[in-house]
Amino acid sequence: MLNPVPVDWLNAYGNDEPVIDPGRHMRELATRAGAKPGSEGANLAFASFMPPTIKCIAEALVSRPTWRPRSNIGALDGIPATISSMSAGAPPTVMLLEELVAGGARTILIGGAVGSLQPGVKIGDYVIPTSARREEGTSFHYAGPEHEATADGPAMRALLEAADTGSQQVHTGRVWSTDAVYREFRGKATRYAAAGDLGVDMETSALMTVASVRGVDLGVILTVSDHVFDPKWSNVFGTAEFDANCLDLGHVMLAAARKLVPQGA
Repeated sequence: MLNPVPVDWLNAYGNDEPVIDPGRHMRELATRAGAKPGSEGANLAFASFMPPTIKCIAEALVSRPTWRPRSNIGALDGIPATISSMSAGAPPTVMLLEELVAGGARTILIGGAVGSLQPGVKIGDYVIPTSARREEGTSFHYAGPEHEATADGPAMRALLEAADTGSQQVHTGRVWSTDAVYREFRGKATRYAAAGDLGVDMETSALMTVASVRGVDLGVILTVSDHVFDPKWSNVFGTAEFDANCLDLGHVMLAAARKLVPQGA
């Protein structure tokens, strides 16, 4: 089986009502902050964990902080939009996704990073995943192991079209998502590379699964940050090159959003 899971995390033991409802929780936080419940949400949302990407988009939206932590709201060509800073990893990213959806987001663009599994996928290239191998734990609370994590809606197509006009090479295909950065074994990386996986990240499979369950249009674009296939593990984390790549990523996300806005994003 492609996606084995050791525990039946979907077993609700007779009551599948969540203890914490994201919509109710967001309304409570708004009230405590003195804001009108349901305010400052938008149909179009951006998110990333890379500061240069966030800064690029926040400035383009002429945004201002909202009552939600690490979240700004502004407008793209007159269309309200939010930009949120997310934390790396599937659990916090899915928490943010749930909160964005509860706030009214229906088109969500996520910018992240990916380690390459293929020599032809180089640092600075873009990976636009069409599917993801599920080795994080979060998605199994939303769908069983038989569920295939995929995304191929308008947001993904807009990102591909926008990225294709840039100078970086663009790759599409499957990525491998895992919770354990320091447990990416060389043998596993070699096997998944041979199966055609383009790279490894921590969030994509969970984002795709939850977006499918919630019925929202998800777009994910990843900048290649390191070469997992390389025994020396060449990477650009913490460098000016990585910051520049993240800034470029923000511009691509904005270009993609502008392709979606006329479609009612």
